[in-house]
Amino acid sequence: MDAPEPIAAWLWASGSLLLSILWTNLTWFFRRPRSDTANEIVSRLTNWRFAPSLLQFLRLLYYIGLPYGALLWGRDAVIASLLGLGGKKVDVTPAANWLDWAYDVGWTAALGIVAWALLALGWRAYRRALGDAGSKSPVAGADASGWALLREAAFHEVHWAFYRNAPLLTLGAYWGIWGGLAMAALEAALNPVWRKGLADPQKAPAQLMRGALAVVSGALFWQTHNLWLAVMLHWGVSWGLALCAKRET
Repeated sequence: MDAPEPIAAWLWASGSLLLSILWTNLTWFFRRPRSDTANEIVSRLTNWRFAPSLLQFLRLLYYIGLPYGALLWGRDAVIASLLGLGGKKVDVTPAANWLDWAYDVGWTAALGIVAWALLALGWRAYRRALGDAGSKSPVAGADASGWALLREAAFHEVHWAFYRNAPLLTLGAYWGIWGGLAMAALEAALNPVWRKGLADPQKAPAQLMRGALAVVSGALFWQTHNLWLAVMLHWGVSWGLALCAKRET
C-alpha cells in the first residue's frame, strides 16, 4: 500500500468542513423570515412527513458516507488505523490481543465513569441555576431514545475521527488529536444554529456535553486508537446523562 498522502487527507477534511459550513448557513438563511410565498414553501418542506427520514439519511451520508468514501476512494488519504478501526497494536498472539482489548475496555470504562460524573455534576449545577432563575422548561435531548443516542454517538465519533486523520498525518499523534479538535471547534463556531443554541437554556446543555465528549474522545483515542470503544463511551455517557436529566425534570 502506498504511503498516506497528507495533501489528499487535508483536501477531504477541508471539503467536509466546507460542506458543513455551506449546509448549516444555507439552512439558517432559509429559516429566517421571508415573504409569505417563501415561508409557505419552507413550511411545506419541513412539515413533509418524510422530511425527518430524509434528514437522517443526508446526515448518514455526511457523517458516515463521506469518511467511508475517503477510506475507499481517497487513495490512502485516510487509513483505517487513523480512523481508529484497527486498534493501537496488532499482535500475532491471540492472548496478547485479548489482553490489549481488556486493558483498553477497562481504560474506556474508567474514563467514561469519570466523564459522566463530572458532566452530571455540571448538569445539576446548571439545572439548579436555571431553577433559581425561574426556568423549568425541559432540556432538549433529555427524552431521546437509546437508539437515537447511539446513532448520534456513531455519527459524531466517526466525524471527529475523520477530522483527526489529516492532522495526525501532518502533526503526529499528540498534536494531531488537538488539530482534529480544533477543526471540530471551527466547524461548530461557524454554525449559526450552534452559536444561537449556546444562548438557549434548553439547548445549551446538550451542545456543551457534546463539546466535552469531543475532548474525551480525543483522550480516549490517544490511549486506545479504537473508534468502536469511543462510540460505546459516547453512547454510555450521553445515555446516562439523558436518564439523569429525565429524573430531574
